[in-house]
Amino acid sequence: MAPSRSLAVPLAVLVLTLWGQQSNVHMITDKNWRELLEGDWMIGFYAQWCPACQKLQPKWESFAEWGEDLEVNFAKVDVTEQPGLSGHFIITALPTIYHCKDGNFRHYQGPSTKKDFINFVSDRVEEY
Repeated sequence: MAPSRSLAVPLAVLVLTLWGQQSNVHMITDKNWRELLEGDWMIGFYAQWCPACQKLQPKWESFAEWGEDLEVNFAKVDVTEQPGLSGHFIITALPTIYHCKDGNFRHYQGPSTKKDFINFVSDRVEEY
């Protein structure tokens, strides 16, 4: 059944709008997680059902917009779809955030604000 003519135009606009939006956050899976071992990454572990993760999502996407300026890549891992990675990284609470530089990981435990994330990444040189 085809959508009615009155519904077709707004639906097409919505699809084109969503299609045009690109996230700066890479999805990490059991198959591609080794990408995190090279370069500079911020990784967020989350679950769709987690209220704290849902609250963090827009902040994470906003923070990821600074990736090019900060010279860091952004990734996220859905622990319900990638349970192996949840165990590999010993995820015991959600959301969990790590910073990884060339295979060296450090756990982020600060406030979930863009300013605090930026300060954490900016201080990365001193930590390694």
